[in-house]
Amino acid sequence: MNTTFKFNHLVLILKRYFIENKSRELTYWGMMILVFTFVHSSGSTKIILYIMGFIFASKQFKSFAFTPGGMHYLLIPATHLEKLISAIFLTTIYYFTMFTITYSIGNILGTTLFNLVFTQSTPVVWDFLSATGSHSFGNDINFSMGNSFLEMIINFLILQSVFMLGSIYFKHNAIGRTMLSIFAIYFVFGMIELFLFKVIFVDISVLRGMSSFNLMAGNSILQTNLMNGLKVFSYILIPLFWTVTYFRLTEKQV
Repeated sequence: MNTTFKFNHLVLILKRYFIENKSRELTYWGMMILVFTFVHSSGSTKIILYIMGFIFASKQFKSFAFTPGGMHYLLIPATHLEKLISAIFLTTIYYFTMFTITYSIGNILGTTLFNLVFTQSTPVVWDFLSATGSHSFGNDINFSMGNSFLEMIINFLILQSVFMLGSIYFKHNAIGRTMLSIFAIYFVFGMIELFLFKVIFVDISVLRGMSSFNLMAGNSILQTNLMNGLKVFSYILIPLFWTVTYFRLTEKQV
């Protein structure tokens, strides 16, 4: 098997994907335009991005759910790295670009239709593309995240990388098993957090009577460092999951 990365191989893999899935992709994105036409002003665009995005990512390695399909995929004359990069491109750049295009078309059509039906002159609102905001924790902590569009991109990339890993790690029902794995990890970390609180406070009942828990109040340096640390950690998660996906892919055998 060829182990040298070649850009033209990557192009051929992507070309193969679009040739084999042309009808499905056209149908899917056509339906997304209809969805955005009717829900463009509901404020649920980000939720749709996350949900439909991780469903799309969970199907990237669906061929391994069936032995013949997995064998056919592995026999494609391309390196594992080329296959992984093509999958990353499809689940991130391609999907987000098409999502933005269909959102824009649906947003314009929906606003125009609304104005025609109700004789209004409502302008087109691009909340999905231009939102900014801040986050607050309790009554004492309030910090700005700057452009929440960037935050949305990071969250999107994390979800895509997690569910793409799940699509190759789990042979069947990748979406459900990946979600269960996420909940299980959250549960374990939650138990660890409760254990640490119990060690700190001795009596866990102390926490029940607390209306808020704030270790950072009045300490802007600690607050800033903690938030920067969380951001860096989230950035690291994305290539980490991609790397694990690569090694999982190399474990597949014909």
